[in-house]
Amino acid sequence: MTGPRLSIIPARAATDRSLKPRDLQVLCVLGRHTDDLGWCRKSQVKMADEMGCARSTVFEAIERLVKAGYLERYEQEEENGRDSPHVYRVILDPKHADPRSVKEADCDQDDPCRQPGTPAGISAPPAGPEPAPPAGPEPAPKNDPLRTTHQNESERERTREEEKAIERWLKKTHPAWPSYISDSGPKALAEARKLTDAERDAAADRMADYVASAKVGGRTVICTFAVYLAEKRWEKLPPKAQPAAEADDYAPPFGPVWMAWVMAHMLDGPTNPAATAFAERWPHLFKLFGMARSGKGYRFGERWHALKGQMVAVPVDMPQWNDWKALFQQRGWPWLPDPGRVAYFPVGGPVGLAAFEQALRGNHDAGGRAAAE
Repeated sequence: MTGPRLSIIPARAATDRSLKPRDLQVLCVLGRHTDDLGWCRKSQVKMADEMGCARSTVFEAIERLVKAGYLERYEQEEENGRDSPHVYRVILDPKHADPRSVKEADCDQDDPCRQPGTPAGISAPPAGPEPAPPAGPEPAPKNDPLRTTHQNESERERTREEEKAIERWLKKTHPAWPSYISDSGPKALAEARKLTDAERDAAADRMADYVASAKVGGRTVICTFAVYLAEKRWEKLPPKAQPAAEADDYAPPFGPVWMAWVMAHMLDGPTNPAATAFAERWPHLFKLFGMARSGKGYRFGERWHALKGQMVAVPVDMPQWNDWKALFQQRGWPWLPDPGRVAYFPVGGPVGLAAFEQALRGNHDAGGRAAAE
């Protein structure tokens, strides 16, 4: 027979219902290799090979054993920074919850530790054949084993769900870290477990800010993700700047304000009549149309917002749309970029253009060429 014959583990683990069968198996594997002080160095990969399971299964079992107080773990790294097999200690004698309740090993006859009514050297009489007394009307005790088992199972299920949520968070967040490829995933997961949900959200939200500040500070090497989480480095960053509120005078492309300015500009005629190219003949429209193709609007002055009531929505390819397009061609005006489904034009169609121009001139003495303020 090859290999160790015995495995030394704490007996209480054999009946601990909070442990899974795989947890007990991992504890037994470690117990086969412990020294006189209970320590051993063992690779999780080799343990997984011996047990015929995945390394992640061994890792999860060790995490539960450490949390339950059956294992002590010491993580090590080699000189090149790579992970080295961890050192474990099987905890045979945990710290006593109440040392004052421990009874003396040697009791005298007068010692109160002996069961009352049982003289020294005489065993207690066997139980008689009498039946147990009938159950009374009192309610069942609170430590009902069925209820306790259900509560324990619910607690374990809640713990599993929390663990899965943390793993999903790490899987989503960690790849964005600069040193993700060389980082230790188990170390990052261990540190993530120590954080609250709010702390994990804050860590993810400020991650890009921390990397940017590190680069501004001249750092060429960014710490590992585990260190970022362990030291809560996002808390050392200055408060996050609040996004500037969009100005009230902003107008989206092809809307009533945007098109009011375009129509006024058309009525004033080209900026450089002698030019032939669109960019030179209508430079302001050329810039505005280019921004509209990217979905960007513009900020216009109060005068143009006051003309919104003079504009009406015209769906694309409808008769009035085609009428406006014909008018633009007739007057030599550059036609609009693709607006999608609708664009705004002066109320009344092309025949109502004169009323729009009158409202335009009446609202501003300087004429229609005044550009967006």
